[in-house]
Amino acid sequence: MMNFKKQIFVYALLLFLFSPLSMVAQEKTFKVVIDAGHGGHDSGCLGSHLKEKDVSLDIALMVGKLISEHCPEVKVIYTRKTDVFVELYRRAQIANSEHADLFISFHCNASEDHIGNGIETWVMGLHKSEANQAVARAENAAMLKEKNYKNNYDGFDPNSPEANVLFSLYSSAYLKNSVMLADKVQKNLINSTHLVNRGVKQAGFWVLYKVAMPSILIEMGFLSNKNDEAFLASTENRKKEAASIYNAFVDYLAAVTNSQPHAHEAVTPATPKPGTVKEDLPKENVPTGTVTPKPETPEKLQAIANEVVPDSNVIRFKVQFLASPEKLPLTDSRFRNLPGVDRFFENNLWKYTAGNETSHTAIREILTEVKRKFPDAFVIGFQNGKKISEQEALRLLKK
Repeated sequence: MMNFKKQIFVYALLLFLFSPLSMVAQEKTFKVVIDAGHGGHDSGCLGSHLKEKDVSLDIALMVGKLISEHCPEVKVIYTRKTDVFVELYRRAQIANSEHADLFISFHCNASEDHIGNGIETWVMGLHKSEANQAVARAENAAMLKEKNYKNNYDGFDPNSPEANVLFSLYSSAYLKNSVMLADKVQKNLINSTHLVNRGVKQAGFWVLYKVAMPSILIEMGFLSNKNDEAFLASTENRKKEAASIYNAFVDYLAAVTNSQPHAHEAVTPATPKPGTVKEDLPKENVPTGTVTPKPETPEKLQAIANEVVPDSNVIRFKVQFLASPEKLPLTDSRFRNLPGVDRFFENNLWKYTAGNETSHTAIREILTEVKRKFPDAFVIGFQNGKKISEQEALRLLKK
């Protein structure tokens, strides 16, 4: 039988646990994990003067500091704060052990031809584009620098053709919020830097696959491109990117916690100095840090999508070049000079297309044109208003 002292202790403990003061102490703190990619002996991609590990750490620390200073209700957790090597699996473990609410991974990009440039934001998912898989392979290859990496990742090889199949088991439970944050980050970064907009994309990243929370991976520019590298070499420009990401985080926090975004001081990125960035995209009149209107519910979006009148049974080809959780106007300045811009709704995303051709040769010509502005554009087909792959469309044409 429990003695008297133990009974008193249990009673006091229960009284404390259910007291108003305890309830305040137990209120959930929003936790965000700031993950600076690479580190230590893993330099990441290299420019002529910069290393990915250094740029990603610098901007990650800036973002974390802004959140800590202006969002006292948010706990910031870092996977690294210095130039040390942290295994990919450990980054996910840190996030999961803290029961974090959000995971943001900071990276820089590279291309062998030195032509690739711009900013892109990634969420976890499958994509058949070889270009998307190549980016994922490059970031996943960090595991090869770990000791006993085969044991850490159950024999997973990021260079194997089967690697992408593994991610088919990924749950889409966090995809909606991940895409929402990614879209806000991408828009803010492009509006403040005016670097090339490579869009929001999906691919199989190990570090995103293993975290049990909404998560994004930001490629903040190409170190292999002299213009992007020159931009990222500037401390002022790094602060600009950090402020843009912070403002996107504040908008996201307001959306998921139903709080008021103006409760946090918005940081306005400085205007780029003349000649420091490429004016590849027209400037949009979207003030940084303002709140994006709440997207329509999935049910309403699906209802809108179902209003589309099916086309005839004729096979048609289109070029898909962008996906967004928000319904953008077809007159958006980014779509300027693209032929026959249209949109359709699929998997909680609005997808934008150019062209509407019955000739495969004609759509391939349009694809070449669209790729000048959207390098990852690809051809899709439609039959009776239903989307099909380019290969399936070609097969049906041969019947």
